[in-house]
Amino acid sequence: MTVSPYDALARFPGGRLRPIDWTTLATVAADIGGEIGLARGGGVLVRAADGEPVPSSALVAAGLPPAVADHRLPHVLASPMAGRLDGHHDLADLPERLCAELLGRVETPVPRRSLVVGLDDGSGDVLTHAPDLAAVSSGPGRAVRVHGPGRPEGTDVAALDAPRVLADMADALLSGSDAARGNAVPDAPHAPVPAAVGIPRVGWIDTTDGLVSLLAVVPHGVVPARLAGFLGAVERPSTVSADRVIGLHGLTEDMAEQVVRVLAPMGMIFDASSPWVTGSA
Repeated sequence: MTVSPYDALARFPGGRLRPIDWTTLATVAADIGGEIGLARGGGVLVRAADGEPVPSSALVAAGLPPAVADHRLPHVLASPMAGRLDGHHDLADLPERLCAELLGRVETPVPRRSLVVGLDDGSGDVLTHAPDLAAVSSGPGRAVRVHGPGRPEGTDVAALDAPRVLADMADALLSGSDAARGNAVPDAPHAPVPAAVGIPRVGWIDTTDGLVSLLAVVPHGVVPARLAGFLGAVERPSTVSADRVIGLHGLTEDMAEQVVRVLAPMGMIFDASSPWVTGSA
């Protein structure tokens, strides 16, 4: 049976994975002699040895959260270093609240899987991927800047209202109604779009909380089952960005040194000058 890319792609809200998610992906891939692929623009899929992707519904049956296979969710991208570096404002639970808002709209079960919604921490790292809709944090307790079709400069809304506003915009955009698109965002003072960042930074990142984030890529965006198992064993929050960069966060220096020693020989690339990072591979 042929599985479509839409039906195979597991979409994690904001690219945030729990350790158990990696463990589940590793188990499924190992059982079929396959591997895990990181999709550009967000998303994870498991391929069998013959290249056939595993349906995301089967991944849910194996233990992933049901939301990752729900077609009512768009691709929700989020800045992986949000709240971890100066100038990268904390997004808190905005990805989870947005997904809950979208899934709670049972009266409008329209598939939103073709949309890309970006949640940017103010650094521009998500806006650079030109999402269909976006919200940009301007700092703790401050308004969130929402970007939509026809409003590239952004419009400020209360942070508490951002999930509802984005969900309204998503539904309006998919409805094809020009009037709905125009009314989806309330009028408010405009603010400038932050400058886009370039090549995704990888390597050892000292974070503002005194801990370490490790960012790495894997050749061809492929994570072998054994490597995925080790990512789960680290037991720390992780992210997968739209650039297919894997982040492990909240590590002590000793933990980070051990992770690099173990995972670098298994194929994870922490060197920012690597051709796999610069795009010259």
